[in-house]
Amino acid sequence: MKCYYHHQADAVALCKSCNRAVCPECAADVHPGTACKGRCESDVADLNTIIERSKTAYTKTGQAYRRSGVFTLIIGLLFVALGLLPLLVNENGGALFMAPIGAVFLLSSFFSFRSGKQITEVK
Repeated sequence: MKCYYHHQADAVALCKSCNRAVCPECAADVHPGTACKGRCESDVADLNTIIERSKTAYTKTGQAYRRSGVFTLIIGLLFVALGLLPLLVNENGGALFMAPIGAVFLLSSFFSFRSGKQITEVK
């Protein structure tokens, strides 16, 4: 394979950004990877940064879903308690409408926990 820029020179690598073959004169080492010297170096550096950040994305996202699940669990329990409390102390059921709202929060909490677990298990 010949260099994209110097057709007479043999290529030693492919640019990580544009996938063009480059010779030693045109190659810039942007660890890890090679870039076209003076053309693609910043693009390859940006790609390397994105790849490094993505390595922890699943863990961070799973943790965020779990925190959300804890929050909605607490809110759901609070609404259920406030909805059922008047019935337990022999008062009228005026606040009973809060119990179904709490059930929705509890269901949301369950799905947040489940999603967080599924995201964390992706490898």
